[in-house]
Amino acid sequence: MKKIELIISHGSLKDNDVIPFTENVLQNLKGNALFTLTTERLDTVRAKLTDYQTKLGKSKDGSKLDTIQKNESKAELTSLLDDLALDLCIQANGDRAKLATTGFTLIKDPERGKQPDRPTDFKVEYGKNDGELIFSVAACKEARVYVFYFSSAPAAQADSASWQSVVSTTRKVTITGFTRGVEYYCRCAYQGSDQKPVFSETLRIIAR
Repeated sequence: MKKIELIISHGSLKDNDVIPFTENVLQNLKGNALFTLTTERLDTVRAKLTDYQTKLGKSKDGSKLDTIQKNESKAELTSLLDDLALDLCIQANGDRAKLATTGFTLIKDPERGKQPDRPTDFKVEYGKNDGELIFSVAACKEARVYVFYFSSAPAAQADSASWQSVVSTTRKVTITGFTRGVEYYCRCAYQGSDQKPVFSETLRIIAR
């Protein structure tokens, strides 16, 4: 598994912070010879940034519809940033010096040699929509990332390779696509500086 050294989730950025953050990323990546990025990809981010700027302006003292459209545009822009940050992490393969040139935020380097204990307070709860589950675990300062695993119960018992995973820099994620009425095995892991996952207990839940 490739090392992850950047924050790869940007949905929590405040509305007014998204614009300068994205501008800084685009400036740092333009002509950056340390990474392979197409001009078209950066242009797509730029176009979505312009769209968000327009809709953010309209949402101020605007209608409820203006606010909804602003939120949708922000979600699309931050999703592009998430994908871009993850791609840069893969290309850099743990080289923090390279990643520091991207304009994205480096994950705080945890104390070397100190590894996480077993995860605590692991929970899986129902989301607002059908087929949606919310995974959460206690925060851990020694963890670089949190990895959330799931598999349908029959598959998990028959084949250990059936487990799917979602990597996050935050302790709580919402995962979609679960089949109503199917029982799932769920677990999580802290991953520290040695890249070895430290697993939680396994929980069961029937999707709805």
